[in-house]
Amino acid sequence: MVAGGVNRCGLAAVVLLGAVAAEGHHSRTIYDTQRSITIDGVVTVFEWANPHVYLYVETQTDSGESVVWAIEQSSTTGMRRRGWSPDTLAVGDRVRVEAHPARAAGSNMALVAAVHRQGVNLYGGGSFEEAVARQARSAVPAGGLSGTWIVEPLPLYQQFSRPQAWPLTGKGRSAVAGYDDATMNPQLDCKARTAPWFMLFPSVQRIDVGDAVVSIRSEYDAIERTVHMGLDTHAGATPLYQGHSIGWWEGEVLVVDTTHFAEHRSGNARGVPSGPHKHLVERFELSPDRTSFRYRFELADPEYLAQTITGEGRSVHRPDLQFAPVACDVDNARRFVGERTGQPDR
Repeated sequence: MVAGGVNRCGLAAVVLLGAVAAEGHHSRTIYDTQRSITIDGVVTVFEWANPHVYLYVETQTDSGESVVWAIEQSSTTGMRRRGWSPDTLAVGDRVRVEAHPARAAGSNMALVAAVHRQGVNLYGGGSFEEAVARQARSAVPAGGLSGTWIVEPLPLYQQFSRPQAWPLTGKGRSAVAGYDDATMNPQLDCKARTAPWFMLFPSVQRIDVGDAVVSIRSEYDAIERTVHMGLDTHAGATPLYQGHSIGWWEGEVLVVDTTHFAEHRSGNARGVPSGPHKHLVERFELSPDRTSFRYRFELADPEYLAQTITGEGRSVHRPDLQFAPVACDVDNARRFVGERTGQPDR
């Protein structure tokens, strides 16, 4: 190991992450998922953006007053997995929306459960995870890691949204205790999730393997990572949100070592910051039938994590899917803050 170089023996893995319930880019606790409402009205805005697609529906109260509801949906990549596109709905369409209302009194925000147009449920029934699983069954063999891949929505990725049970240092516990998702989530400023969290997010990814670099891009928020091949040191690297990555091959397994992460308020998990000592080792290994690859990671950050965190995910090869990245929109990302009502500023 050279000064500032890479320890190719990897890290000692001590903690395997488990499963928890699903959440989006911010906590869904602002919505009362035990209550359901039905909204009959006309589409005034259909906003195809990240982190979330929004549908604005104007309806009439019993007294004849006009009310506009802001209906939060999934990310663009999540909606595309359900067969949606920017043209699925248009201003003037009459729809019936089943949704979970916000908890705050007087709020006109709601979380979508179903959208009906002319009697047809455009959500098609079932969960997003079920929709992705159906598409995963269409995987085909790949020649290598280069290609278009869809990340399976395994329960593991949700653990990053609720890290209270993680082995945290005192500083890590204090950070989680003092974290307010409504005002402190870095995604409010479109500061994306970092690896390994975003690598497990159920999005479509594009990997391009070259001799000098490996590019890893995500459809969600148009996140991009560059892995530098043939280097054995991080010395002189500039800190970045996704860090500085060095890669090498162990047979057909791509190993990626990443350091020099820029400080990030949720750089390890929701509410768990990352600092200059964050160190990530990842392995990408094709399945025997080459229709998928296994993703494994070892995450260390002694400033905030009391032990090394390990886990794994799976992505399936889907060359038939269009890779359509959509960048994060700041106004869209901040829409839920304060549970604002009414139409977006335009």
